[in-house]
Amino acid sequence: MLHRPSFVGTRAALARRVAGATAGVTLVAATAVGVPGPALAAVGAAAPTAAADSATRLPDVTDVFDTAAGGGRVFVSTTDRVLVADSTGTVTDTVGGLAGARGLAITPSGDRLYVALYDGGAVAEIDTSTGEVVRRIDIGQRCPRHLALSGSRVWVGYGCERSGAGGALTLDLAAASPTVVSITDNLFGAPAVAAAGGVLALGETELHPSTVHVYSVDGQQATERGTIEVPVLGDLTLNPEGSLLVAAWGGESEALAYDTATLAEVHRYGGSSGWPTAVAFSPDGRHLAAGHYVPEGPALMIHDTVSGKVINTASTELGQMVLGTATVLGRDVFAVIEREGAFRLWHVVDATLPTSAISLTAPTSGTALDPLRITGRLTLADGTDPGVQELQVTRTIPDGTWVVLSATTAADGSFTLTDVPPLSGHLRYDVYWNPTGNYHGSTASATVPVAGRAATLTLGGPGNGRDGRQLSLSGVLGLDGRAPAQPQTLAVTRAIWNNRLDGAVEQLPNVTTDSRGAFTLLDTPSQGGRYVYTVTWHGDSVYASPSASHEVTVSSTDSHVAGQVADPAYIGVPFRVTGAVTYDVGACQGPTVVHVSRRVDGGAASRLPDVTTDASCGFGFDDTVSRTGPVAYTVTWAGNSTHRRSTGTVSGTVQKQPSYIEATSPDRTLLNGQQAVIEGRVTDLNGGSISGRWKLTVRRIGPDGSEVTLPGVTTAADGTFSYRDSLPTMDASTYPQFQYEFSWSGTATYRATTGHVFFYIVPPDCDC
Repeated sequence: MLHRPSFVGTRAALARRVAGATAGVTLVAATAVGVPGPALAAVGAAAPTAAADSATRLPDVTDVFDTAAGGGRVFVSTTDRVLVADSTGTVTDTVGGLAGARGLAITPSGDRLYVALYDGGAVAEIDTSTGEVVRRIDIGQRCPRHLALSGSRVWVGYGCERSGAGGALTLDLAAASPTVVSITDNLFGAPAVAAAGGVLALGETELHPSTVHVYSVDGQQATERGTIEVPVLGDLTLNPEGSLLVAAWGGESEALAYDTATLAEVHRYGGSSGWPTAVAFSPDGRHLAAGHYVPEGPALMIHDTVSGKVINTASTELGQMVLGTATVLGRDVFAVIEREGAFRLWHVVDATLPTSAISLTAPTSGTALDPLRITGRLTLADGTDPGVQELQVTRTIPDGTWVVLSATTAADGSFTLTDVPPLSGHLRYDVYWNPTGNYHGSTASATVPVAGRAATLTLGGPGNGRDGRQLSLSGVLGLDGRAPAQPQTLAVTRAIWNNRLDGAVEQLPNVTTDSRGAFTLLDTPSQGGRYVYTVTWHGDSVYASPSASHEVTVSSTDSHVAGQVADPAYIGVPFRVTGAVTYDVGACQGPTVVHVSRRVDGGAASRLPDVTTDASCGFGFDDTVSRTGPVAYTVTWAGNSTHRRSTGTVSGTVQKQPSYIEATSPDRTLLNGQQAVIEGRVTDLNGGSISGRWKLTVRRIGPDGSEVTLPGVTTAADGTFSYRDSLPTMDASTYPQFQYEFSWSGTATYRATTGHVFFYIVPPDCDC
């Protein structure tokens, strides 16, 4: 087992996995026809690490016009020089002194590069081994912009911007002093040029729609075969045989392909949402690289030339492809991308290699130690069958450790994995196919939730018992019919239902299995009722947690007395005491008699009259207490022929009676100078006056919250009082409010209390 690194799924990570893997895996592979294979050992060959795509910033570049590739290098024309990059896309050199550098053409061997010099009316020839300009060939026309090379001849599209006049000519580069041969001088602007296999194509890029002129070439002679019209021409290319012409044009998402013999449309290379910006054939003509201008999606698509299928795609977020700058070097594609004036040389590694894909179909669930089957298929983007291929597989368990497995496909790419999950949890299967010289590799993952195996757990014992007597229960834990290899701890709970408890659950001490998986549970019930004992094993990585329960009916002769004191209970006022005689199980049958005694505030006990219960053994009586504090009633039942005697305490608290101060006034809106007149009384909880001459304190609270203590008042013998006060003069327009607060400190029987009355100062004209 290996510990999986934090980044999983890359080919480099797989290489590290495989290099250190151990043998002895549990995955078995079979072909699609169902022939079982042997158990597979961990794969020992490390997967290769793929080179990464890149986008290299081009320094001090304000515009880019063309690219060419050959001899293991890539060339990029800018305004006054040509940049040279190696096969990784790293800029290694610069050829300067090329004012107006535009179109590029390179020999198949890559030893000579030709540059159209827009500003000088010439074509520069560069020795790519030294980077020196070996000659400049005057073409006799202004503004050469586009070049195409076929054999020893270079074909030049010329025409100055905004002049409208343009044409094409050819030069034999094998001559010491090449002769300029005009093809046409009757085109609008400098045409895009493509030449191969005795075919020449000239595209008028500055016309909308654009006309593409197709010629048969014999030496320096060019005979026009006909024309093709496309809406907007962006780029033009011919396959090496010159039999297929591809035009990248705006307005649609497809590059159009034409048979150069019939000039009939034969393909549409599409699949992207953006319009094509550049097209280029691979040197062998098998693949077409099509760049696209797209806000989202693949910026580069590689097509199989014959079928038109998309065999690979690439995207970048660093910019959009510059018109006509795609070129193919070996299996790689290079193009220039631009964003906000920053130009980069984009290198797509192994672009012309078709992609592959692995699809997986996994079960929705599995069980530990039970075989599960995952089916899949390896497919290739070019549609061919992959043949028998070795796949590498890793299985990762929940703790992050993993093992390396392998499988083999059938000829059509299908495969079946039969694995025995070693434990429960979410198991992830990662399947890898390593890249080859002809195809990109691929990966796929499937996660299967694997349940634990069902363990067996039993619990048995007597069905009846009695309180105070020990119960003995026993059971067995089994794992697929076998005892656990090591002693296992089981958790135990007890739930009780009776007249006092409603399913109360209590945790009991754990029990441990012996060598046979057996265990014993001992418990002594303290009361009668329905007992349910439950044992639970927590499970492990392979087995799910089981539980087992057993029910015991426990009899009891216990009885219980309980009750409650009415709340609130007030001094000097009768209050109710209620309760009942109950059993743990079953119903008490009355009437019967209970004996009652009482203690108040911890004082001596006093015997109260016996109380006769109702038919259900419930009781109730009224009592009056003359002082405050805790009150406790001891209630005793003498028992009967079936249940034992019992005594219970019924407790409560006796409180002082509440009191209230009622205060009112005949007129609570006053003018400045008028007195506040207040009438009131001290009352009990029933609203009756509390007789006695009681001293009341008086406070007046002003509009600003300030307080003034006023002379107190003493009630009349019947608890009533009258009070007058002169309010200070105030600004009546604000309707200031005054509050009078009357407070009484209470007595041994009555609680203290406070009452309030409010007055408002109002203007003389207030209709209040």
